[in-house]
Amino acid sequence: MGASAIRLVIAELRPGQPAEVLEEASRGVLLGRDTFASGRIGPATIDQAIAALDGFRTLMQQYGVSEVRAIATSAVREARNRDTFLDRIQRRSGIEFDVINEAEESGLLFRALQAELGTHAAFKGAFTLLAEVGGGSTSLTLLRRGEPNRSAVYALGAIRLRQHLDLSRHQHEVQVALLRRFIANVIDEIRLDIPLRRITQLIAIGGDVRFAAAQILDSEVVAPGRDVARAAFLEFCDDIAQRDEESIVERFRLPAVDAETLMPALLIYRTLLAETSARRVVISDASIRAGVLLELAEPEGSSTARAFGEQVLTSAEALGYKYRFDRDHGRHVAHLATRLFDELAADHGLGERERLLLQVAALLHDIGVYVSLRAHHKHSQYILGSSQIFGLSDEETAIVANIARYHRRGMPQQSHLPYVALDRTDRLIVDKLGALVRIANALDAEHVQKVADVHIVRNVDPWVLEIDGEGDITMEQLAASSRADMFTEIFGRRLLVRPRGLRAR
Repeated sequence: MGASAIRLVIAELRPGQPAEVLEEASRGVLLGRDTFASGRIGPATIDQAIAALDGFRTLMQQYGVSEVRAIATSAVREARNRDTFLDRIQRRSGIEFDVINEAEESGLLFRALQAELGTHAAFKGAFTLLAEVGGGSTSLTLLRRGEPNRSAVYALGAIRLRQHLDLSRHQHEVQVALLRRFIANVIDEIRLDIPLRRITQLIAIGGDVRFAAAQILDSEVVAPGRDVARAAFLEFCDDIAQRDEESIVERFRLPAVDAETLMPALLIYRTLLAETSARRVVISDASIRAGVLLELAEPEGSSTARAFGEQVLTSAEALGYKYRFDRDHGRHVAHLATRLFDELAADHGLGERERLLLQVAALLHDIGVYVSLRAHHKHSQYILGSSQIFGLSDEETAIVANIARYHRRGMPQQSHLPYVALDRTDRLIVDKLGALVRIANALDAEHVQKVADVHIVRNVDPWVLEIDGEGDITMEQLAASSRADMFTEIFGRRLLVRPRGLRAR
């Protein structure tokens, strides 16, 4: 469910094979028109959404659909009555929607784009901008040699702008002037996050930009990877900006709802392109739906899933740089925590996704030092809980923030509100992973990476944590021993820390 339409894709998934799309359908439902104007989804629009989903449910039954993944983006995410809206949807259609955050949107789009254009020269560029202008927001991801460096979603969508600026009240020339001014203000904000002037490649996603490319190239279908020259794209956008909606409908035979979003969307793309050094616009057919299919088709632990995990960590490091973190210390704590995770796999029973959350939390556990060294574990929790990390859901980000909170000082308590706000399953994940980060951080107490590896010996009581290192590792041994309290509490085993090669007494 997006700001302008509800879209369905039905596909057959076979192990080890790409998803085979069997059917696609779309119904125009302007959820964003309500949300961005009044903050609520109105009764008439709710009825339209239910009617659309009733039709989709019939189609799904005809195909014998056995698994459903349903997501909603900004128009639902920002609606004050989203909970009651989604409850009505579920009761009437039987479809339960998840409201995803901006970081998840960026992650799903990137997966789809990587599968589609992963070998394209533009994708592998030194500074490539991935841009999608939707009805409610604009998603931007900076790629460095094909890896996401940073990403953000801005309140800059075609429907949102029409409602926010109340464009229908103004003459066309005034509409264009208002849009240009508002877009320019948001571009000022974007420059603080993304070095637009350094961008040499622009990959554009979305129906409006595909329509523009088809007109410029005089082709009914624009294959993914086709590009449009900078000058031709800017000229077409300027031509559209001179036309009102009636003129666009008449000239291009577009439905009125598509004509309504075309001009604002292309103005956003045009402004972004003009800010960069890109000589061409590369057109992509990627979508969040395609990203969801890839996510469903890829088993946990697959090479593609692991590669995506590396991209999440790259983005996490970019967040760390923003807060001037100690990269070498963060990477080393993440390495040691991961080694502990792997050594204790049979005891914690967690999977690859939790392993990734551990790595992110360990990498960024000290990020709160940016605010103050005093109580920096609490500042780390606040910063991480308030941030969005590429590819992570709000629930996963909350887990990461809580793990970082317990890398030092007190253990989880019922008085710690961010901790008790988690559900029982997530609290258990925080308990287990927090205990590992606590020890891993102590093993680099001096921030000089002396401990190279760890090993758990289980056939003794207490268990033994053997550490391999160079030089005098007495400080690390003592620090890890004092920070094994949470490990004993969670795993039910006392832990003796000693250099590897020594025998227990």
